[in-house]
Amino acid sequence: MDFSLIPCKPYRFARREADPRNLCSTVPCSEIPFGDTSTSPRTARLKMTQMLSIEPNQGATLGARVTGVTLAQLDDATFKQIEDAWHIHGVLIFPEQFLSDEEQVAFSRRFGGLEKLITKIAADPNIGVLSNVRPNGQLIEPEGSYALFLLGNTFWHTDSSFKRVPSKASLLSARQVSSEGGETEWADMRAAYDALDDATKVDLQEASAIHSYRYSQGLVGGVDVLSEEEWKALPPVEHPIIRTHPATGRKNLYLGRHASHISGRDVEESRALLNRLTDEASKPPRVFSHTWSEGDIVIWDNRCVLHRGRTWPAEQARTMARTTIAGDDDTNEWTL
Repeated sequence: MDFSLIPCKPYRFARREADPRNLCSTVPCSEIPFGDTSTSPRTARLKMTQMLSIEPNQGATLGARVTGVTLAQLDDATFKQIEDAWHIHGVLIFPEQFLSDEEQVAFSRRFGGLEKLITKIAADPNIGVLSNVRPNGQLIEPEGSYALFLLGNTFWHTDSSFKRVPSKASLLSARQVSSEGGETEWADMRAAYDALDDATKVDLQEASAIHSYRYSQGLVGGVDVLSEEEWKALPPVEHPIIRTHPATGRKNLYLGRHASHISGRDVEESRALLNRLTDEASKPPRVFSHTWSEGDIVIWDNRCVLHRGRTWPAEQARTMARTTIAGDDDTNEWTL
């Protein structure tokens, strides 16, 4: 998921009334601005003084579910616990947060500066809206250029690897979900590196891959999403295939659909190798899938995790809002 092409007004969730006996009880109150927390489920949780709970995914090497926290009202000590858990698990799921645009941006900025969008169509330039719903409420054409863009997200990738300074993290908020499909999956590239045999580790130690957004979009016929001028601003870039995480010191593979081939090697042979590496990396126990509910927030580490979205019925509306934390580099031209 790499940028927004669908303009979107600041989003309002269908609100849930905070009943301490049943936080899932619902009332039709769509006219209440989401900034008003008087009936917010997160306000009720705060009053109930739940403790922060981090529950790792069972049977997978990555991912954890975090509860007992209100992301819109987060002190520094609790954020440090969350950040430490994020470095350990790679992906954190926060159910039922229902963040407004402003709250999502504020929480995202706790992790670093935000990455600016390639296009500036969205109402808020900090937030990329991924949706099959047009501003007039109509669904997009299933065979249109934006549908092809969304199709590209169904392949394993890491956001912004096609940029000179790749992104640090991505945060996704479920605003409107389909009744089936639309899951997101993640793959642990730290565990994928650990699983390599010694000969492969040596072979890849000094190798770099050429990452190209034009290449990856061309695989699904989605090159029309950008103008020729925009493509010129995104030339192919080179990144090491084996990277060391700056916070944990763990080595991991850096692959994904934007990786065209290995620099200095035969293009077709190296593409086949990259595909094999990705296929192996995305096998259990190195993967897990999340079925979205409205209000869910998920943040993942693009430096050591791949992700992909799954398809959903074209006749069902789905809207997700993404903020992208920029890579830590003083020369990062994509930082807001």
